[in-house]
Amino acid sequence: MNNSQSQLLQRNSSELTALKAQHTATEISQQLQLWPALTAHLDKIQTQLELFLAALLNNPELQVILTGAGTSAFVGEAIVPMLRSQNRLDIHSVATTDLVSNPELYLRGDRPTLLVSFARSGNSPESVAAVEIVEQLVTQSYHLFITCNEDGLLAVSAAEHENRFCLLMPSVTNDQSFAMTSSYTCMYLAALHCLDNSSLAKKSQQRELLSEYCQQSLDTFVDQSRCLVAKKFERLVFLGSGGLQGNAREAALKCMELTAGQLVASYDSSLGFRHGPKFIVNSKTLVVVMRSNDSYTQQYDDDIVAELRRDGIASVLVLSSEAIDDSIPQISQNGADLSDVYQGLAWVMFAQILGFQLAISLGLSPDNPCPSGEVNRVVQGVIIHPVSPHA
Repeated sequence: MNNSQSQLLQRNSSELTALKAQHTATEISQQLQLWPALTAHLDKIQTQLELFLAALLNNPELQVILTGAGTSAFVGEAIVPMLRSQNRLDIHSVATTDLVSNPELYLRGDRPTLLVSFARSGNSPESVAAVEIVEQLVTQSYHLFITCNEDGLLAVSAAEHENRFCLLMPSVTNDQSFAMTSSYTCMYLAALHCLDNSSLAKKSQQRELLSEYCQQSLDTFVDQSRCLVAKKFERLVFLGSGGLQGNAREAALKCMELTAGQLVASYDSSLGFRHGPKFIVNSKTLVVVMRSNDSYTQQYDDDIVAELRRDGIASVLVLSSEAIDDSIPQISQNGADLSDVYQGLAWVMFAQILGFQLAISLGLSPDNPCPSGEVNRVVQGVIIHPVSPHA
């Protein structure tokens, strides 16, 4: 496939313009070039990063909180399980929407805290307020901003405070479309670069494998998503275990955002789905299972696939790095060497493309599925109330 400006996601430029889909198609497709470019950028600033982070991350008293709102929050949700498994950091994922509304549930004034803020624009009310609240309530506070907008409030503030460091993503990741796509995956990879205790060589290798895998899979993602859209399902469920559950949540949100809520999308873990959420299944439901590359965990993924198949109600699609059963629709390529925390981004990219196709099928603009403004690219209308620390 020619992935140039004239051909994106198998649609030419004039078609994308007519569909009001040019930005979204560009931002999904550009990820394949952005990930290697991001690696090169991170290599260049490695010394600066280490000067800011090394002493902090070696402090056994440090609490690390990964934060953001919506898609930005799901970055932390997806990578924290792997980071915690390294038994190195006391690290948590707390959305800004929770941190701002209930700060004393998550913050201790006497506990050194590194707040890692993910933000496409860096201007959302909760993102700015979270930083201010941590500064107010925590004696030793530090901030790492991973953001896509050099002119955003977070990025600008970093130059004015010694306890703040701004890690800027390539400028084109400041997505012009409504839905976050390249911003999510680049901030995700940057966070792994900063916080994953693996060697730089191993992290670089995983990023390269991810790029190769998605490049090989892109046509398959587009073709499969078009086939699924033709089935006109009305409910969509993404299942994933461990960190893949965070990516399943992002995948579900992406499809719901791009369809302006006309398609009901939800997420769960492979085991958790049986405990009530499975009631969502009817004959118009598609269940997408993000199959783990961990040999133990994938047993549970395979079990829910087998159960759904026996039920014979929902359509089932398995996202897998290896073929498992020719009788079950699946997307598989040679991705067995990818760890789940990186493989999850491949599955998110598939969901981005699926959401893109769904929006078009419903007559919506992928670039702005909600032109009436009830939901906005940067959240509006949030009132931030003053914090008064309890005695």
